[in-house]
Amino acid sequence: MASQPTVSLYRLNREIGRDAVLAGLAATPSRIAELLEGQANELLTRPPSPRSWSAFQVCCHMRDAALIYSARFRWIVFDDNPILPNYDEDNWVASARDTVTDLPAILNEIAASRADLLRVLGRLPEPAWARVARHEVIGPVVLEAYVGHQLAHEEMHLGQLESALRP
Repeated sequence: MASQPTVSLYRLNREIGRDAVLAGLAATPSRIAELLEGQANELLTRPPSPRSWSAFQVCCHMRDAALIYSARFRWIVFDDNPILPNYDEDNWVASARDTVTDLPAILNEIAASRADLLRVLGRLPEPAWARVARHEVIGPVVLEAYVGHQLAHEEMHLGQLESALRP
């Protein structure tokens, strides 16, 4: 008997339906912008602890993740049982040449990627939500659960942003 595909990294701390997950994903870009509004560059670039990302670095990661997850979801929707590549998130953040002055562009990238993703997901027929893929690290994933995983991932990083922005 085949094992049931699961996602094991991030889970929502509450049960919500697909529409609420999509609404949560839709709200993320504006939630990030609201948290950053009026913040001083010094606060944005200060890590809250020696091994933590600064608010700016969290935003860079959220941009990278928005792009990566959008591509992964497209592979699941458009290809049969695709392999989803992993990426080194710490290296992507550390190697980027972004500066805090790039934040408006980074926020625009998150918003544009998210709008595209929501358009694709919003048009899926019911059976498509059960499509599967194989993530190279976490194994089998089902589209609907993996989309919920992305919202949980973003909520965790929104909390990280709030913590990093405390004076």
